[in-house]
Amino acid sequence: MAWRAGPGLCLLTGLAVAVAALAPLGVAAAVGGVVGNVPGLAAHGLDSPPGRAALAWTLAGGGFMVLQWSGGSLRTAAGTALGDRIDALLQRELMDSVLAPEGIAHLEDPKIADLVSVGRDTFRGSWGRPGMLASTISGLLAGQVTLLGSCVLVAAFDPLLGLALLAGCLWAAHEDKAASRSEAAHHYGSTETARRLEYYYELGTTPAAAKEVRVFGLSDFLVERFSSTWRRTMGAVLTPMPVRPTVATAVLAAVVLGGLVWVAVEAAEGGVGAGAAAVCVQALGVGVAGSRQASWTGLQTELAMASLRRFDEAAGAVRAAADKGATPGGRSAESLPRDGIRFEDVTFAYPGTATDALRGLDLVIPAGRSLAVVGANGAGKTTLVKLLAGLYQPQAGRITVDGVDLADLDASSWRDRLAAVFQDSARFALPAWENVGFGHVAALGDRAAVRAAARDADIADAVEALPSSWDTVLSPEFADGADLSGGQWQRLALARALFAVRHGAGVLILDEPAAQLDVRAEARLHERFLELTAGLTTVVISHRFSTVRRASAIAVLDDGRLIEQGTHDELMAQHGVYAEMFRIQAARFAESDGSDGVEGDER
Repeated sequence: MAWRAGPGLCLLTGLAVAVAALAPLGVAAAVGGVVGNVPGLAAHGLDSPPGRAALAWTLAGGGFMVLQWSGGSLRTAAGTALGDRIDALLQRELMDSVLAPEGIAHLEDPKIADLVSVGRDTFRGSWGRPGMLASTISGLLAGQVTLLGSCVLVAAFDPLLGLALLAGCLWAAHEDKAASRSEAAHHYGSTETARRLEYYYELGTTPAAAKEVRVFGLSDFLVERFSSTWRRTMGAVLTPMPVRPTVATAVLAAVVLGGLVWVAVEAAEGGVGAGAAAVCVQALGVGVAGSRQASWTGLQTELAMASLRRFDEAAGAVRAAADKGATPGGRSAESLPRDGIRFEDVTFAYPGTATDALRGLDLVIPAGRSLAVVGANGAGKTTLVKLLAGLYQPQAGRITVDGVDLADLDASSWRDRLAAVFQDSARFALPAWENVGFGHVAALGDRAAVRAAARDADIADAVEALPSSWDTVLSPEFADGADLSGGQWQRLALARALFAVRHGAGVLILDEPAAQLDVRAEARLHERFLELTAGLTTVVISHRFSTVRRASAIAVLDDGRLIEQGTHDELMAQHGVYAEMFRIQAARFAESDGSDGVEGDER
């Protein structure tokens, strides 16, 4: 993956590792060369063979120090740049995996949600990002190469001391790695708790819940809950120092201290020259530093490796879910429907629930006409439009378009025929014209159609009054950005749907599209909307009957089933569920209004 992300940076990082690892050994050798020639320099002066040798070793030592510094800096810079490219590549692949399925059921699977959250959230911090491997592994390799080279230098003085240094450093590194793996495993062993911790943090630091947090005095609660969850999450990590790593470190310290004493005794007794003794002492210190550098990157490496493994698991799980839910559809949906859409004995339950949202639903949506869907909360209204949009697949029964199973249609082709306004429509923190143009992204540059759709939705004037007009980013969190009111956001979503209609959409879904408008404004908007979309197949969900009555037909759902269907007048004449719901709502509006406005219209 690193090679795919940046082959040039891979080569540069490898070169930097070699320079950073070998330069300290060159410094140690140079110091020994200088120290070994000091007696001759003192006796015969600088212009003598020992003096010139000492000068040469001094210059070499300075050069190696420059290489050590520059090699370390280059290794860090190249590794960081390579890691950024790796992370960007991984993020793109995770996005591709999550966005690949045509439906959204995989996003509500708890296991997949855990995996994807790890893959997503690790990019927010630097210590656990998979791309950190480029830096941490290069540091680990540099440290290990430095350690091995130091052991060779020490072994030239005494083989047993060189082996003892190698064994002590490897043991200490092994124990550090075991501790790092344990901590990394704990960190990723309770992802649900980690997500809960992140949730408390976001509640306290983002605008989404800021009003409720302050009005209901939740500040102390959130801080306490965050702290207690963090303590519970980190409890297994914040334990006393384990025995084995402590013993290993103590043994390594004893080896180094014993080696220094041995070198000092040998030098004092004339068993070794001053230069060789200096090289050995330097090598002992450099070897321990190399070992500590390798160990220091151990935890970061293990965390990044754990992130990478979880990242692969997340992508694999999403791909498996996509393959499991894939349909063989390949037929074009161009110009459909000409006859109508039918729900034939459709049953559906959301993942992880035991209750059916729809059960044996039979429903006809005639082409070119408007159908309003009403019912109590939980009756299955929104579920119906999600199935119609292909966001989920029925567990039983089927949905047909002009007699063709929806599963047999090409998903992209069918989506091109759809325009939808959901009750929780997305608010993209992007320029206003893109918020409308997303209705048909292939025509995003058609600004004339964007403005026309906005005028039809009665939102153009509000947008053009923004600081940068259509180029204003619709979020106050960005420089020169601005926000819209709830009602304006809904009109913008309607404009997005109208833009899709202008570019070929023939089926319009309106799921409580004007819930934040008052009754009269909603009624006017729906009336205008039905005029603009005359001839389209339209499904309208609304709890306000002043809107519903204007549809060509009305379907009443209860407990996931169709219990009544007909025009407003037909259903009122039946004196059934719809008529009762209509009378109750009309009476409520009459009491609250006290005029001949809404209640008169409702009647």
